[in-house]
Amino acid sequence: MRAHRTRVHVDADRELRVTLPRDFPVGEAEVTVVQVQRPSAVASRRLTVDEFLAARLSPPPGVGPVTLDDIERAIAAGASGLRSL
Repeated sequence: MRAHRTRVHVDADRELRVTLPRDFPVGEAEVTVVQVQRPSAVASRRLTVDEFLAARLSPPPGVGPVTLDDIERAIAAGASGLRSL
């Protein structure tokens, strides 16, 4: 069995045309169309690069979460030449 997945846009006429890859076998095939639920306008807000990267990071074992205040304090300490926070 071979599968090919693609996204399409359904227009008002509800007709679809799908072009399969050249190496897709010729013969009988089954087609299933699934409606994609779009999140609400509030939930679909685009993330900033910082938010995207932060969501992908997980601290090493034994390290607690770091707050924005912690980061700002570390930056200020580095700018003033202090070694300890």
